[in-house]
Amino acid sequence: MSPRPVASVSYETATVSTEHVHDKANFIDELLVILRRIVDGFICIVTCGCCEGPNGAFRSGDIYETELMEGERQAVHNLLHYIEFEMTDNSMINDERLRALCILTYSDNSELQRSAALCYVEFSQRMRAPLTAVLVEPLMVLIRSGDLQVQKAVSLAVSNFIINGPDSNKDVLMASGIVQPLSTLLSSRSIEVQCNTCGCITTLATSDANKAALVKSGIIRPLLRLCKSSDVRVQRNASGAVLNLTHIQSNRNDLVARGAIPTLVESLHSKDTDVQYYSAAALSNMAVNEKHRTMMAAVGYHDVIKRLVLLLSSTSYKVQCQSCLALRNLASDADHQLLIVREHSLPPLHTLIKESNGNTLAAGLACLRNLSLHKSNESAVISENMVPTLMRQLRISSNPQAQQHAAGIIRNLATGDHITDVLTTECANTMAYMLLDPSTNITVLIEVTASIAVFADDDETKDQLMNMEGGKVFSRLVSLASLSSNSEVQYNCAGAIGQIALTDIPEDLLHKNIAGILLYLDKFLMSPEPSFVHVALWTLLQLLDDRGFYSIYKKEVHLHKVIEKIVKSKHSEAIKELADNVQAKMTAQAMSG
Repeated sequence: MSPRPVASVSYETATVSTEHVHDKANFIDELLVILRRIVDGFICIVTCGCCEGPNGAFRSGDIYETELMEGERQAVHNLLHYIEFEMTDNSMINDERLRALCILTYSDNSELQRSAALCYVEFSQRMRAPLTAVLVEPLMVLIRSGDLQVQKAVSLAVSNFIINGPDSNKDVLMASGIVQPLSTLLSSRSIEVQCNTCGCITTLATSDANKAALVKSGIIRPLLRLCKSSDVRVQRNASGAVLNLTHIQSNRNDLVARGAIPTLVESLHSKDTDVQYYSAAALSNMAVNEKHRTMMAAVGYHDVIKRLVLLLSSTSYKVQCQSCLALRNLASDADHQLLIVREHSLPPLHTLIKESNGNTLAAGLACLRNLSLHKSNESAVISENMVPTLMRQLRISSNPQAQQHAAGIIRNLATGDHITDVLTTECANTMAYMLLDPSTNITVLIEVTASIAVFADDDETKDQLMNMEGGKVFSRLVSLASLSSNSEVQYNCAGAIGQIALTDIPEDLLHKNIAGILLYLDKFLMSPEPSFVHVALWTLLQLLDDRGFYSIYKKEVHLHKVIEKIVKSKHSEAIKELADNVQAKMTAQAMSG
C-alpha cells in the first residue's frame, strides 16, 4: 500500500480555538472601565484646563491640545454608547464608528490604543458580516504595537474574526499582510499572545496558498520552539499549526530541514492527548516521503516507533487512529515493517482492531496490512490469532474501508508460506459470502476476488471453490469476469477461473456456465491490455483439455479467428507462444477425436 497524508485538520477539529488564555467575558468589562476612566479624564481636562488626569499625571490645557482631545473624547463617547446600548450580534461598523476606532488606534495615548484593541475583540465576537480592507487597516496598526495588552487583545480579535466570521475574512487578512506581524508575535513573552497567535496560524493554514505564504514568512522555527513550551495550551496550538502546514510537500521539506522531526517525536511524549494527536498526525504526513521516514526512525534509536506503539493503547480514539496511520506510513518500507513488529506492536494493534470502530478501526487494519507485506512478519500475525478477527471484521458491511483492508491482509498472508493456516473453513466461507453478496462494496470486492485468486493457487482449495455453495461461487466468478464494470474484479476472477480450470470441472457446472466463459474469453482476447489477453489464453489452454468444452469451443469460429490474429500480431513472444499452443491443442484434440 502506498502511504497517504491524513485528512486536513481544521481549526475547530484541532480544538485550538478553545485555547485562549484570557477570559473573554472580562474583555467588555475591562473595555468599559478604560473608556469610562478616559471620559472622566477628558471632562476634568475640559472643565479645568490644567488638572490631574486619571493616571495622576497633569496635562497641558492649551487650545490645540484641548481640540485634539475633544475629538478623542467624542470617539470614546461614541464607542462607549455603542457598546453599552446599541451593539448586537448583527451590528455593522458604520463610517462614524470606524472613524472613532481610527482615532483611538492612531492616538499617542496607550490607553486609547488598548481601548481600540478591546473594541476589536468585542466586534470579533459578535460581528458576522465580512471584514473589509478598511476595517482591517487600523487592526494592522494595532497588531504591530509593542504594548503587551494591545497584543493580547488584538491577537484574540484576529483569531475570532477568522473562526467566527465567513471564510472571506481569511482572504482579507492575508491580503492586508497579517502574516508578518503574526510571525513576530510568535516571539512574544506573553503566553496568551503565543497561544492566540498559534491559533490564528492554524486557522489561516487551511489553503495551499496560505500555507506556503506562512512558511515563507519564517514562522517554522518559532512554531517549533513553542511546541516545547512549558504551557500545554501553547503546545497544543503550536503543534496544531505545524500539523496544518504539513499538508503540502514543499512545506514538509521546509519543516524537516528546520528540525521538525525531533521536535514532533519529542512531543509524542507529552501527557496531553491533543498534543499527542497533532504530533502523530504531522509525523504521519511527513512519513509520506521515504527520506523523511528514514530520518524519523533514526531519531533516538527508533524512538518514534516505540512511542507510536505505546500510543496504540491510548484512551483517546483519535490518538489511536493517528498512531495507526503514522505507523502505516512508516511501514511502507520493509525495514520498518520488521522494526514495528519487533517493538511488540501486534498485541495492542489486535486489541485496537477488536475493540474500535469507524476511522480508528480502518486505520488499525491499514497499518496491519502494511505490516503483513513482510514475509518475516507472517508467523507473528498468525500466532497472534488475527485471522478470525479479520473474518469478523470482513462481514461488517458498515465500514467498507475496514473490510477492504481486512481482505487485503488475508490476501497478503495467503500469498506466503502460511496459506494452510489462513485457509480455514471460516476464511473460505467468509470470502464466498462476500463474493455472493450483491451489496458488497466494489472496493471490497476487488480485494475479495484478489484473495480468492490467491486461494485458488492451492490444489485443495481449487475443488473447494468449484463446489462451494453448490457451484454458485464458480458461477459468480464467471459472471463477474464477463460482466463486471470493474477491470480489477474481472481480472481477479479470470485468474481464479484459470486456476480452477487446472482441475476437472464437473460437466453440469461447465455446461451451466459455458456461455459466460465464452463471453469472458471473447472480451479478454479482444482487450488492448496484454495481461488480459495472457490470462485468457492461459485459461483457454487449460479448458481445452476437457472434451466437453472442446466440443463447444470448436464451433466458435469467431474466437478461432481472434487467436489467429494474436499469433500474427505485435504482442509479446510469450503471448504469441500461448496462442500457438492453443491452436496446437485444438489440432491435437481434433486428431484424437
